[in-house]
Amino acid sequence: MVLNFKTVIFTLIISSIIISCKTKKHQQTDDVAILISKELDTLISNPEINGVSAGIFYKGKTYEFHKGNLNKEDIKPPTKNTIYEIASLTKTFSGILLAQAINEEKVSLDDDIRNYLKGNFPNLEYQGHPITFRNLVTHRSGLPIIFPNKPEIFSPSNKEKLPFLITDLQKGFTKKDFFAELHKVRIDTIPGTKFGYSNPGANLLGYCLENIYKMSFEELLRKKILTPLKMDNTKIVLTEEEKKFLTQGYNGKNQKMPFEPEMPMKAAGGILSTVEDMNKYMRFHLNQNDEVIKISHKKLLGLWEDFDNGFFWQILINENKPDIVFQNGGAFGTSSWLTLIPKKQIGVFIVTNKKDEKTHSYLKNTVDKIINKLE
Repeated sequence: MVLNFKTVIFTLIISSIIISCKTKKHQQTDDVAILISKELDTLISNPEINGVSAGIFYKGKTYEFHKGNLNKEDIKPPTKNTIYEIASLTKTFSGILLAQAINEEKVSLDDDIRNYLKGNFPNLEYQGHPITFRNLVTHRSGLPIIFPNKPEIFSPSNKEKLPFLITDLQKGFTKKDFFAELHKVRIDTIPGTKFGYSNPGANLLGYCLENIYKMSFEELLRKKILTPLKMDNTKIVLTEEEKKFLTQGYNGKNQKMPFEPEMPMKAAGGILSTVEDMNKYMRFHLNQNDEVIKISHKKLLGLWEDFDNGFFWQILINENKPDIVFQNGGAFGTSSWLTLIPKKQIGVFIVTNKKDEKTHSYLKNTVDKIINKLE
């Protein structure tokens, strides 16, 4: 067989282009990983941070990093198997479940929540204005920060011992106790008019969802989110074997902190997860064609030009740039930060088993630097 000279040259040129493109693509991937790794190295150079795990979604690709050590005593680095408390990031899962209920036309955003509760709660309104789902997911319900409602424990003098005070306060707290506390609540302003962070508000949403779907919150979470997304290592209750991978949290003085108390409802802050699973969760939230995601990222208040709230999400608005959707989580000894830019298909999640006054600012700054370099 005799090959035409032009055909040989053409084939060599095409082969060269393909090889060049593959090399450039590989180099680009390496460059992305390198720049992320450098920012994480800078983060753990802070003496307040022992170690971190991070997940990044960028241009259809996921990255996973584990840096430093989980404690100062024995050298134990975080790994892909490390399980973290994600604390209030749990609320965004609860928000997704509400968004699904709305999408399925089981409820409406501005429904009176009492329509989905068992019992009579005339106290959950003010001057004829009831608490709605919109109020719950934007922390504007008028419900207190915790149950049992003991605002005095948040005194500045209790700052260092607060995790232990809350743990003792909520020890043995039952579903019956929750609704007894709910009956005691007195709403002092029209729901929706005043911000007041409320874990009972998120847990109340959990109980509403249980009544709507006739299944437990944990079963609902598994059926609607965890199983479809194959988040196999995300749980509310761990087996004894899985507990070996749950990281111990520390305060700013490297003192061991208690895990979040065992509560009858975990819609406000009970999810435990890995970075691999949180990458899957971010990818889900970056799907702009998903109707449930559209609902959960919907701007609900319209009170400011540069900021709004979604379904337990915070949203930064800039008319010259895409919206930034973010939230953070803080357990007694664990801190996390998750930022999404859906229009740019960027997601960044960082978590550390450390919690003090500076931790979240360190995480936010690192997330912002990574995003700025990716953009």
